[in-house]
Amino acid sequence: MDKKGSTVLFVLIIAVVVVLSSMAVLLLVRAGILLPQATEEPILNTEFLPVGRSGELVVREFEFCERVDRDFQCFIPTARFVPGDDIAVRFLVESGVYDGAIRLVRNYQLRAPSGEVIVSLDAKNSYSFDGTSQKEKETIAFADLFTTDNTFQEGTYTLDIFIENPLLNKQLTISKKLVLVRQEADVHEN
Repeated sequence: MDKKGSTVLFVLIIAVVVVLSSMAVLLLVRAGILLPQATEEPILNTEFLPVGRSGELVVREFEFCERVDRDFQCFIPTARFVPGDDIAVRFLVESGVYDGAIRLVRNYQLRAPSGEVIVSLDAKNSYSFDGTSQKEKETIAFADLFTTDNTFQEGTYTLDIFIENPLLNKQLTISKKLVLVRQEADVHEN
């Protein structure tokens, strides 16, 4: 019995010490002696049960083109270009909707045949698409234009596209190869 009583007494003393220390800290903060750091994060920045955060993030179509119009139509799909050409990229992203909202971020990098990153377009926290929907998932079309330099060597280049839906905590990377050749006659042959 003595051992049980001493354990209960020990736990009770610890609880009283914790309460008194908390009270002392709160009084020091209220008196202005201790100044807490201001943060923009919510106090409980934890998602205990990720309810409602389900959904998918998938690239449905991906094409290199010589030109893409306003309606996201790809003209002359090809993966072979001449250094100095403009390279149009068109892709469709299917993403889940969270609480009636959809938000997609995309970033790119172009790697030379050696693997070295020669172009990096990083738009962190700059949302490429931000909209609303009543559906469970939406398909969003993206089109972008890259200009190659005349000094680019011939070879197989890799375009990496990083897509993220921060509302669903989902991200994916898609990599596609394209070829730069100097002979214009070879360009449109697939």
